[in-house]
Amino acid sequence: MTEQQHKAYEYFRNQGFLPVNKESYPVFKSYDGKDSRLFETTAMISTVWAFAYQTIYKIIYGYLCSLWFNKDGSIYCIVQEPDATVASLQELVDTLYELYHAADLPALQLWTIEERFLKAYQNIQGYAIKADYSDDWSEYAYRPQHILEIPGKINANKRNCLNKFIAAPNVSVLPITKENIHICFELEDVWCSKQDCQLCASFSGCEKKALEDMVDMFDDRICNGIFGCVDNIPVAYAIWEKRNEKIAILYFAKANLTDFNVYLYYILVKLYLSEVEYINIGHDMGKAGLRMFKKRLGSHERWKKYLCTFTKSSE
Repeated sequence: MTEQQHKAYEYFRNQGFLPVNKESYPVFKSYDGKDSRLFETTAMISTVWAFAYQTIYKIIYGYLCSLWFNKDGSIYCIVQEPDATVASLQELVDTLYELYHAADLPALQLWTIEERFLKAYQNIQGYAIKADYSDDWSEYAYRPQHILEIPGKINANKRNCLNKFIAAPNVSVLPITKENIHICFELEDVWCSKQDCQLCASFSGCEKKALEDMVDMFDDRICNGIFGCVDNIPVAYAIWEKRNEKIAILYFAKANLTDFNVYLYYILVKLYLSEVEYINIGHDMGKAGLRMFKKRLGSHERWKKYLCTFTKSSE
């Protein structure tokens, strides 16, 4: 943390904000049924990635407000709405702004505001409001048929990748359970051995650390997962949650065999997610290889989210 972030952190803690960790999961899960369809606002992601941002939270007027301390020195607030509010969005923003101001922060920054809800924030009175967007953090959402379709020139690359595995007799899938989920760590170790650790962690923190917390919290009544195997040996894994009949969110996926991720996504959709409306596989963080993979996986929508900065001209 910067010196300013550290001072702000101590102030917010004194105002009743609590650290986010795996024990916080039930609190965040109680907000998971709301209208948000974003990867980044799910209870799982909010909880397991909190370590990388020293995240703290407090419920204010029934809204779940979490503060994320970023490496660039900023402090973002993510707001998740309850089923029934006791205060308006205007009142909440006014309260958060006063907290930020008392913490000697120059502006209130609200993150992960979905495009379809942006106008409600832009209509808040009394502030100069700036809305920023980046392709790096927009989320990729696919209809199942777009991942499953393979004919035509547009799908040539996907078809070539799939043909390596789709009819191979020695390729199989194995459900992930509480008893075998530890194998994910073995796959992560192989993947990590080929990466630049510092570069990888610079995007949003160490994925393996996030996976450790997720494994402790894994509940197959909520999440599902599969291993992709060759000769009965796992070479890839994917873990997702079917939030409702409309949205499934893919939390983690890793493959240690070239092109196997394409097969893994194809088979998990075909066997488990063909009936949902959308599968959200998150953002690409500006990683060129990840962006290329997600674009080539199939036709998709980009679910945009915004950072709204609130300032007052008199301050």
